[in-house]
Order: sequence, then structure tokens, then C-alpha cells
Amino acid sequence: MEEDEIGKAAGRQSGKAGKTAKWVFVIVLAAAAGIIGFFTIFRTHAAQAMVERAFEMVEQGDVDGLMECINPEGELGRLWAEDTQGLRDTIASLLDKYRLDFSSLQFATRAEGDAAEVELKGGRVTIYNRGEEGPPVAVLDLGDSDLVFYVERKEGLWLIAGVNYDIMEILSGDQDLLPF
Repeated sequence: MEEDEIGKAAGRQSGKAGKTAKWVFVIVLAAAAGIIGFFTIFRTHAAQAMVERAFEMVEQGDVDGLMECINPEGELGRLWAEDTQGLRDTIASLLDKYRLDFSSLQFATRAEGDAAEVELKGGRVTIYNRGEEGPPVAVLDLGDSDLVFYVERKEGLWLIAGVNYDIMEILSGDQDLLPF
């Protein structure tokens, strides 16, 4: 009888260990599914990440870094290469003269294949005179800008090809978009 009781006790122990292993497996599987689901739902699309990087380069006043975000074969890249209406000097001058601080930027991204549209849905830009302390020159709400970036994937890298605004018209001051 003792052997029978020992066998039953061993069976209960292995049954408990088996149930524990099953629960550990279920918990690990649920955690993995949750992590994968989180990153699938909340990850930033690579095209949007490139637009965000372009905003960072503008904040830093880094024209060369900004141009690394631009597709040289796209509309913006051609304007830059051809220096249409002094685009390079105008942008460099603006970034030398003003410091732009972007905050609370929000985007909506639609992508299909190697093309994406990244729409600026909200945020603010505070504009300061570079190198000076004091109040901002302007504070702009970007929520109603309707600005859309056209982004293309070239050789695995997402690059900004164009925007839905006429950049030269904005920079020439023919529109009241820039308050300075």
C-alpha cells in the first residue's frame, strides 16, 4: 500500500507541475500577443518618422540634416537642386534668423505600397529670434494648416518628395502664412 500512496502523491505533484507549466505558457503567450498588438497599433509608420525627423532638423536649424530627409528626385529636391528663386538661401536665412520650436505635433498617415501621405493634424510652432532671449516673435497653431507631406520609399528609405503647398509662394511672403 505504501507504494500505491507514493505513486498517487507523485502523480499529484506532476499534475500540479504540469498545470503550473500550462499557466506559465498561457501567461507568456498572452504577454507576447499584447506586446505585438501594442506595437502594431501604436507604432509610428516609417514615413511619418521621416517627417518628424525633418521637423527636428528644422528645430535644430540643420539645413543639411533637413535635406537628408528630402528625396532629391522629388519636387522639393528638384527645387533645392535648381535653387529655384533662391530657395536654398531663403531657407538657410530663415533658419539662421529664427529658431522654431514645435510642440504637440500630431499626424495622420496613409500609406500604400511605396507612397505615403503624412498630414499634419495638430501642434504648435513657437518662433523666436535666434540668439536672443525674450518673448517669441510668433506662436502659430498648426491644426488648421492642412499641410500634407508626400513621402516615397526609395531603396528602403522613406523620403519627403513634396508638400501640398507652393513652397516658393510661402517663402516669398505672398501669403500671410508666415507672420514675420
